[in-house]
Parts: sequence; structure tokens; C-alpha cells
Amino acid sequence: MKETKEPLAKFHARLDKEGRVAIPKTIREALNINKNDYVEVIVRKIEIDPETATIKVLKQGYLITRVGTRGLIFLPADLKKEFELHEKDIVEVLLLGYHKFDELVSEKGKQLLSKVQTSGKWLEIKPGELIPEDKIMKHFTYIFQYRMSSQKPTGVAL
Repeated sequence: MKETKEPLAKFHARLDKEGRVAIPKTIREALNINKNDYVEVIVRKIEIDPETATIKVLKQGYLITRVGTRGLIFLPADLKKEFELHEKDIVEVLLLGYHKFDELVSEKGKQLLSKVQTSGKWLEIKPGELIPEDKIMKHFTYIFQYRMSSQKPTGVAL
């Protein structure tokens, strides 16, 4: 039986006018995530039903992005367009992994940067799909599997 892991963090954030969301300060401090580090996240478009207090995941996308000032991360314009996200919309963010700026001078770090620059910046994850396996990334992270039917996340260690 494989050990399962949860994401490093899960939070809800509101898009600002620039299409950014902020990683909460308490999470950044706990994980020592700083400006210019890179994070691997799943961003989910959600629908909240206040009557039943449930959250429904409508779409989700995986991306690697650089952390800016005050923990801000940009969502690519085409992701916002595809997911129909607008200023003040609330999204759910799963933090899967992070990479310190100093790591990026290593060979694996150069491969990560190359992947970020050539991969189209994000990938939509359909129900039942896993993040595509990438041998370069095995060192850095684990993948996150989401079962749409149960609405309960489970992590899969690599």
C-alpha cells in the first residue's frame, strides 16, 4: 500500500484586478517561500452553495509559477479565459510543491525553468486524470489526484 500525502497547503483566494492570487503569509512563513521562488499549484474554479455549505469543483489546472511580492502568483491569461475567471472571483488553490530560487541554479533547476518556459504554462486536469508523469519533476514533488465523485482529495506519493 502506497503512503498518501495531502497537498502542502490548501486555501481559497480572491483574484485581484491583475489576475493574481496571494499565498497566505502564514503558509509562506511556515514553508519559507519567498519572492522569486517557484510553486507548483492546482488552481480550481469552484462554485460555493451557501445553502448546503458545499463546494463544487468546476475546472482545475496545474501550473508552475514564480512567487512575486507579498506572495502573489499570476494566473496565465489563457487559463483565466478558459476557466472564465474574473476579478474578485474566488478560487481554490492546492500548493503541491515549491522550489527555492537557489535550487534553480542546479541542473534540475534549469530543467524546471525550461519546462516552465516551454510547457504552455498550465495544464487542465479533467476528472479522473493525474498530472502527467515527468521524470525531471519526481525529485521535486508528488502528484495530486482528485476524485470528482467523492469530492475528497487524495495525494499519491511518487
